[in-house]
Amino acid sequence: MTEDVLISVKGLHTLEDAQKDEVEVISAGKYYKRNGKHYVLFEEAVEGSSEPINSRIKLAQEYMEVHQKGAVNSQMVFERDRKNESWYGTPYGNMLAGIQVKNMKMEESEDIIKASVDYSLELNYEHMADCQLQVKIVAKDSGRFSLTD
Repeated sequence: MTEDVLISVKGLHTLEDAQKDEVEVISAGKYYKRNGKHYVLFEEAVEGSSEPINSRIKLAQEYMEVHQKGAVNSQMVFERDRKNESWYGTPYGNMLAGIQVKNMKMEESEDIIKASVDYSLELNYEHMADCQLQVKIVAKDSGRFSLTD
């Protein structure tokens, strides 16, 4: 994998009333591997804000961590068979986010890393949604990035 990458982060939240909320971020980023873990750094633009979000995703088998700093501040940890709680800071105030992973997988090849996690999301100890997060990291010069998969 090269240092220059394209990254797609897609999130789907299914709320209690079966309403679905889907968000996708596509960005250029920087990739590196250290101690057997994959890292990608990228910047997200936020609608209605001049302050971007600097994001870092750390990946390994059975583990994903998403760290955001800027307009939103959070550190979300996804681990199989473990509930993780962390503070999720927004311009409207802080919330305690609880994450219980149901399923997760990661596939890697020379030019592409794909990871997905299905999880239950609690905010302030109340179940809010069943969620899915998909991350795709592709070497920028590979010509293998596509919006469909």
